Amino acid sequence: MITLLTLEQAAYIIVGVLAVVLIIALLVLLIYKRVFSKHKYKEATYIKLNRLARNKDYLLLNNYKVDFDDNHIGYIDHLLISKKYIYAINDFSLSGVITGELKGRSLTIVDGKNEVKQINNPLNYNINLVKRFNLYNNLDQSFVKGVVVVNDDTYIKIENSNSQFFMIQRCKLVRVIKKFDKDNEKNFSEETIVKFI
Repeated sequence: MITLLTLEQAAYIIVGVLAVVLIIALLVLLIYKRVFSKHKYKEATYIKLNRLARNKDYLLLNNYKVDFDDNHIGYIDHLLISKKYIYAINDFSLSGVITGELKGRSLTIVDGKNEVKQINNPLNYNINLVKRFNLYNNLDQSFVKGVVVVNDDTYIKIENSNSQFFMIQRCKLVRVIKKFDKDNEKNFSEETIVKFI
């Protein structure tokens, strides 16, 4: 014998099915976001910076080549030129707790599995790129900020960090750039900005 569901029973079933579908969708989104942040971290930073550049009328250059000498070159992943600062931004897919010193040779990373690793300090790479960039372009170094961007799930404890060179989570990048630009009263001359185009 077939029994018909009451309206109340049908509503419970529909709500239950919708809840299950919602939970599955959230899990898929979280997994996708984690995979995306590990494998497409440069694109994720580019998307944020491109939106900022369009909204604030900044200039964004990607994969900016910096010559160290005849045999060695480096790249600044994103060069963001605002009216007040130039931001030399390099992306690194790093997750976990990062400790060390600003100019130390290496940094220590403790990942989610409590594995401890030593890595070459990406801040040193960024500092060297910025110094070379300043020298080549004859810029006052106080107008160029060296930024290392890491994944959002990273906790950063860098000693001797300063306002010219720093490591930051991707989710805080745009907010910090806006704050630096707001706090500075000086502007670049148009000739300075034009030479990068």
